[in-house]
Amino acid sequence: MSALGREEPFPDEIFYAIFEIGDRVEQQKYIEALRNTARKLKRITEFNHLFKEYQMDYLQRMKQKGNKTAFTDQPLELDCGEWTATDFGIRMNRYDKNFQPVVLRACSHPVMPVEILKNVDTSEERITLAYYKSATWQRITVSRSVCANTNKIVDTLSQYGIEVTSDNAKELVRYISDCVGYNPVILRPKRSINRLGWVGMEFTPYEADIRYEGDPEYESVFKNIHEHGDFVTWRKLCAGLRGNRQLRLLMDASFASVLIEQLRILPFVFHVWGESGTCKTVALMVAMSIWGNPKIGSLVKTMNMTKNAIMRHASFLCSIPFAGDELQTIKDKWNGNFDQLIYQITEGVDRGRARLHGGVEETRTWRNSFLFTGEEPVTKANSGGGSRNRVIEVAIDGKLVEDGHLVSNAVQEHYGFAGRKFVEHIQEAGAAALMERYRELFEELCRLDTTDKQAMAMACILLADELAVKLFFECERPITVPEAGRYLQSTKEVDAAERAYQMTLNWAAKNPVRFENPKDSNSPNKGEVWGKTEKNEESGEESLVINKDVLVDFLDQNGFDYAAISKQWAKKGYLIRNSQGKYVHQTKVYGIRSSYAKLLLPVDDDDTDPDGFMKADCQQMKLPFD
Repeated sequence: MSALGREEPFPDEIFYAIFEIGDRVEQQKYIEALRNTARKLKRITEFNHLFKEYQMDYLQRMKQKGNKTAFTDQPLELDCGEWTATDFGIRMNRYDKNFQPVVLRACSHPVMPVEILKNVDTSEERITLAYYKSATWQRITVSRSVCANTNKIVDTLSQYGIEVTSDNAKELVRYISDCVGYNPVILRPKRSINRLGWVGMEFTPYEADIRYEGDPEYESVFKNIHEHGDFVTWRKLCAGLRGNRQLRLLMDASFASVLIEQLRILPFVFHVWGESGTCKTVALMVAMSIWGNPKIGSLVKTMNMTKNAIMRHASFLCSIPFAGDELQTIKDKWNGNFDQLIYQITEGVDRGRARLHGGVEETRTWRNSFLFTGEEPVTKANSGGGSRNRVIEVAIDGKLVEDGHLVSNAVQEHYGFAGRKFVEHIQEAGAAALMERYRELFEELCRLDTTDKQAMAMACILLADELAVKLFFECERPITVPEAGRYLQSTKEVDAAERAYQMTLNWAAKNPVRFENPKDSNSPNKGEVWGKTEKNEESGEESLVINKDVLVDFLDQNGFDYAAISKQWAKKGYLIRNSQGKYVHQTKVYGIRSSYAKLLLPVDDDDTDPDGFMKADCQQMKLPFD
């Protein structure tokens, strides 16, 4: 360069030679020699400007060319840009503002992203990192936000043994980001899910390209949804068992679970109850063998669970039926009344929860059926109409399975085939065709003495029965609407006001002395007076006049709210209003003025005489019937 004139341009070769010198000391000596020559030529400023531009050009070309990861036995080979990634660690050679070489170190041992998972429900991404420690490759999967934040990456990755501190966190964040950015094809996000069930018209776990990425505690349940054994053996066994109508309906309710979302209806409860020794647990195992391993603890759960655990498990199953054995084991946790449990699980959505570090957790939802067994009904006489509406209860009138031990062993050896085939048929048939048939069954059921919600659940079960007969049990005929009607609650059984009215009349009938005049010498009533009966001379109607406080206490003890019930009674015409239209009368009963409610008493039906004898009985005993 010393032979150059003051007007000749600096040759490219002298700048390229700078970057070919591997030794940093020799490289710096060469640069200083060039600068001294440039000073002698009085062209130092020009040289420095050109040197800076050549540095920028070199860095740009290096970035385009890029390096590749070179770890021993690495899971993948990734483009890593300017980073040098070897068994000795991950580093990058840079230049500072004075164009002095600086080494940036991201990690002292091999680490690399190997997989990106994108949740199909939330679209949130998680990233799997492979790292070499303790003479072996290991993997962890963390949220993308962890690898994008210097504080989070230290807190999270250091727990797993990755050498990241506040000193190199910034470089490690950049290295991981560069690897992801330079390898869009290799690290294309894969679909993942943290639950079972429908994803549009796809169904997990039957979709091979959707990975499970959820709580480890549910991974075993996820893996239990699979085929095992022989389908023909399972079908032959179940064809014989379905001769029992109650067990058949339990299986149909299990099939129906995956129809709920496609039909856009609410979850429902199917409860089978009866005395011990009727093989209820075995029947539940048969119903769950449709989907996978029905072993107790796998797909069939004991009900010794907290409320939160029940909701979490339901949201994980999502479309697969929730099978709970021996419901009475948690009776004390719900104060002997399962109304709240029924309401919560059949709403299909859990309550929102705050995160520990701020924000709100994703709201859990589900669209499945709940199959319960127990020794007593799940609803009581004082259960709300809403809970009765959402439950189909089947009382067992004999053993569900003759040889429980044989059947239990068989379904634990052969399972999981019918569920996949059933789902595949739904996918082929399409939701529109299923909806059309469902509406036909629903409208036919609504003509019976039942409610819309009862009809909704049973129509779904009957549709599942038709599909099961078509796909697996061709020798059977589908259950008809009249046959299914006997398992439905009537309108009066569901109506809380109707049940409260009948209960009040029965209570008054059991305590007739409390409605007699204590001043009457012939009356045995020497204690409390609750009211009286009176007759309207004009209309001939009889009514029961009850002290309001006594009535409120009675209703409250039996789980009914007086304010709500009295309003419904007035609508039905059971509660007689006063002249101002109010529900309470200020009147005297046997000389005592107080607040009383007046309930209209029902008229005797045509087959009963005033003393309660049936017409047929009177004819048999040759007595007159008035």
